[in-house]
Amino acid sequence: MSKSTGWGAHAAYPTPSPGCIGSGTLPRGEQLGRPGRQAVDGKDRLVAVAFDIDGVFKYGREWSPDGFEALQKLHNAGIPHIFVTNGGGGLLESTYAAGFASKVKGAAMKPSGKEPLVSEENMILSYSPWKRALAPQLAHRRVLLVGDPRDKVLQVATSYGLKKAVHYQDYAKLHHTINPFRAAKEDGASHTAVANAAEGPIGSHSVGTAHFADDDDPFAAVLVMCDPYEWFEALQCIVDILCSPTPVNSEYDASVPPVPVHFSNPDVLWKAQHPYARFGLGAFKIALRALYKTRLRSLRVPEEMHDDLLASSFRQWGKPTDATFRFLEERLRDYCPPATGQRVESFYMVGDNPASDIEGVRRANIFHRSQGNVVAWSGILVRTGVYKEGDETNGAAATVNGVAEAVEWILKKEGL
Repeated sequence: MSKSTGWGAHAAYPTPSPGCIGSGTLPRGEQLGRPGRQAVDGKDRLVAVAFDIDGVFKYGREWSPDGFEALQKLHNAGIPHIFVTNGGGGLLESTYAAGFASKVKGAAMKPSGKEPLVSEENMILSYSPWKRALAPQLAHRRVLLVGDPRDKVLQVATSYGLKKAVHYQDYAKLHHTINPFRAAKEDGASHTAVANAAEGPIGSHSVGTAHFADDDDPFAAVLVMCDPYEWFEALQCIVDILCSPTPVNSEYDASVPPVPVHFSNPDVLWKAQHPYARFGLGAFKIALRALYKTRLRSLRVPEEMHDDLLASSFRQWGKPTDATFRFLEERLRDYCPPATGQRVESFYMVGDNPASDIEGVRRANIFHRSQGNVVAWSGILVRTGVYKEGDETNGAAATVNGVAEAVEWILKKEGL
């Protein structure tokens, strides 16, 4: 087995050249040369693989030199694969896939032969399931969009068919009193009253925020797509909407349930360029939860109601949730030829995070056992990311040095 010996540093995603892998539409079943092996009942048994990205193919801005060849081997063995990340950076799936494909090939020592399949169809970002699961019912409803960069996030929302999505920064700019620190930050001044240029007796200046026609249209959901750059502003906007779906009109509305808040991933920590893990979207959720409960107390909402309000509003997506793993299974099955007697019943997850990738495997197996299904997942941990030697593996079937060894392990296990 080959080992990852060094990762080459690369700059941010380039614009892919024409013909770069990652563009275009996936030809259904193209990567299946033959079924994995024979099942005990004599019918063809297919296997499929889901790859995490951060910590498997890349480490911060460095990329594994083994990724290209590993994917080629899997492709040549006829095993379908997808890529699934709890990130996405507010990019379109097609953009992310093109950049990923370019990086994987660029990091390869001697790339040759047929390029492995990477396209928007087999690139699953943390928010990708929303296009099918949420967008149809929210297409004509007002939703608050949280995440940055702003223009990229809005582009994704538009591509999903969300016609009334409002970005949190635009909302805060429109209602300038929502964030008392925004003007001070932009002016380079202090936000305190003694440093403010406004003068005059009480009542001589307008108080509150301007009213616009859309303010009477209640928010139907908050979509936390990726990490917001302005935590304070995002947190304030979401708490206001949780307390009232028309937050400019009323401070708290007990007559309606809290607006659903969808989080695209639960990762509290993630591996970036810094030598130690950094806070992720899960940390933002923890902060939001604490601030929402604090705000409810200030509004004198009975303490015994807090947990119920949180449970009814906070909706989690991304690995390791069941919703995301059911979506992965569905997408992987899309790639298998509809020949009679063939089915995917064995899935592999290659990842670097026991609490995310391998926990998703554990939950998926619990689900399928409870349903009496023959479907089974196996988790393979790589040592190139969050997981470090001596950490709890959470029941991973194997622990290997990198993506090359992970693919070799799968092929050996399947007799290929």
